[in-house]
Amino acid sequence: MSDPILPPETAEPAESVETPGSGGTASAVPSLIVRTLRLDETVDLLGHIPLAVSGAWLRHGQGMVALGTAWSVQTIGPHRFAAASAAFQAVAAAARVDDEVRTRTSGLIALGSFSYADTSQRSSRLMVPSALLGVHDGESFLTVVGVDEEPVVPTSWRDLFPSTPLQPSPSDELEVEADHTPDEYQALVQEAVTEIRAGRAEKVVLSERTTVTAEHRIEPAVLLANLARDYPSTWVYHLDDVIGASPEMLAQTETGRVFSRVLAGTRPVADDGELDEVDRRAFRSDAKELSEHAFAVDSVVERLAGLAEDIDVSPEPFVLRLPGLEHLASDVSARLRSGTTSVDVASRLHPSAAVSGTPREAADEIIARLEPHDRGGYASPVGWMDAAGDGQWAIALRMAHLNAQRVVTLQAGGGLVAASDPVSEHAEVLAKCRPMLRALRGTPTASEIEETPPEPLLGA
Repeated sequence: MSDPILPPETAEPAESVETPGSGGTASAVPSLIVRTLRLDETVDLLGHIPLAVSGAWLRHGQGMVALGTAWSVQTIGPHRFAAASAAFQAVAAAARVDDEVRTRTSGLIALGSFSYADTSQRSSRLMVPSALLGVHDGESFLTVVGVDEEPVVPTSWRDLFPSTPLQPSPSDELEVEADHTPDEYQALVQEAVTEIRAGRAEKVVLSERTTVTAEHRIEPAVLLANLARDYPSTWVYHLDDVIGASPEMLAQTETGRVFSRVLAGTRPVADDGELDEVDRRAFRSDAKELSEHAFAVDSVVERLAGLAEDIDVSPEPFVLRLPGLEHLASDVSARLRSGTTSVDVASRLHPSAAVSGTPREAADEIIARLEPHDRGGYASPVGWMDAAGDGQWAIALRMAHLNAQRVVTLQAGGGLVAASDPVSEHAEVLAKCRPMLRALRGTPTASEIEETPPEPLLGA
C-alpha cells in the first residue's frame, strides 16, 4: 500500500511525477483543470468517507476526504521537501482553477506525507486528488480535477462519496506483537538515558513499533471514521501507507502567519479518565516534564529564525487533555517572511525536539543506533498545501503504517531526559498506542475531555 521505492539519492533530489494520463512517470507539467462547486446542503464528512478513499484530513467535523489521483510527485533524500514543493508549484502555475467557493481547502489542493529521515527508502509524496469533498466554516463543496481536459462533474456528489462503510462488529481479536518485550524496551530506554547522562545529548525521543494483525480486512475509511469520532480535536489524516490522529500541529500557515502547537511532556491516565487537580498541578510543575517541554519549544523557536519574525510563544505550557493522555502544550505563532510556503516551514522545523531530541544531530545518531528500523512516515510532516503555498502540516503521531490488508504497524515514542524512568516511559508508549488499537477494534472511547485552550490565531 506504500509508494514504490525510488533509487537512493545522489547529487540531485530524486523525483518521480505521475499523472493518470501519462502511463507512469512524466517530465512535462500537466495542465490540471480544477472545478470547485458549492453544495447547497450541510455535508457530514464522517458519514461520507468512501471505501476507496485516497486521502483525508479531518478535525472537528471539517476538512476533506479525497478520491483518486490526478497528479502526484514522489521524492526521496535530503531535498525531498524542496523537490516536492517545486513540482507542485509548477503544476499550480499551469493549472486552470474555477473555484466558486473560495474558502480554505477549496480549489487546487495537494495532500502530502513526508518521510522522517533523509536516508529513508520510503518515498515522500504530494498528491492532487481527482475528487475532493470538503467542509470549511459551514461551507460544503466538491472539487473535481481533470488532466488536460475538463473534469467530469457527477450528477450528485453522493455518486462519488457514498456513505461510509459499516464497520465489522467490535472485536478484541487482534494479534498484537511489539518489536521488543517490556524488559527489552526498558533496557533501550535506559541505554538512551545513559547516553544523555554522559552528556552526548540533552533529550532523545525513542519509539517502539507494534505489529497488529486483524481477523478481517482493515479498511482505512472505517479507521478514519472511528478516529475522527473519538478524537475530534486531533488532526485525523490518511495518505498512502500512513493513517492516524495527531494532536500536534507542526506548521500551519495562512496569509503570512504561521502557527505551531508543541507537545512534550505526557501523563497517561487510566480508563480514558483525567488527572485530578492535585496530580495535574504536580504534572505542570514537574521539573523533568518542563525540561522536556522546553527543549521542544526552543527547537521550534530557533528554527523559525530566518523564516519568520515577531515570534510569540504561550507564556507557560497549558494542559491538553485527550482520552487516556494529558500533554503539556505550547502554541507558537509568528509573521512569515514573504514567499515562504507551509512546506518550507515544515521542512525547517522537522524533526523538532518533540520527536527527535536535542541537539538534533546527536539525538538522531542515538535513535539510529537504538531503533533498528526506518521510521518511514512516523513522526513526519503529514497534511496539505494549496496553490498559494498555505497549508497545514501535523506530525504523524498516534499512527499506523498500513502494511497489508489485515496488517498494520503502530509506532509510538516518548521523550527521554536525564531524569526519565524506563518503566514510566514504557507505560507512556503503550498509552499512545491505544487510540489506534481502539479504532482497529471499533470500540468507542469515553467522551473526549480535552481542556480547550484559546483557538490558535489561524483557523483549524
